[in-house]
Amino acid sequence: MKKTLLQYLTELLEFMEYHNKMSPFPPFDTEYVQVIKDKLDKMKQEEKINYDLLPTAACKYCDSLGLIQDEFDNDYCTKCGEINAINIFPTYYDYELYLINKKNDNY
Repeated sequence: MKKTLLQYLTELLEFMEYHNKMSPFPPFDTEYVQVIKDKLDKMKQEEKINYDLLPTAACKYCDSLGLIQDEFDNDYCTKCGEINAINIFPTYYDYELYLINKKNDNY
């Protein structure tokens, strides 16, 4: 069975901490062990985030999610090229519902 990155890093961290604790001089660099701890903490926090429930921004004209922000904080649509023309939906599900309703109104 294939291990996930989270499982692999957890096992690696346990291994390194055990051997660092048992030897008079740590065989693994303590800064490297701390980097792995920080990475694991970040991954565990991100695992709990449901990205579908976050606000979703789409282009007002082409309904594309391909928006980028330039150095002057302008929202630029990569599909149609519009600048600062965005619709913000409370969740991704609201965006999908908007697309379905828009499609049904056109037919």
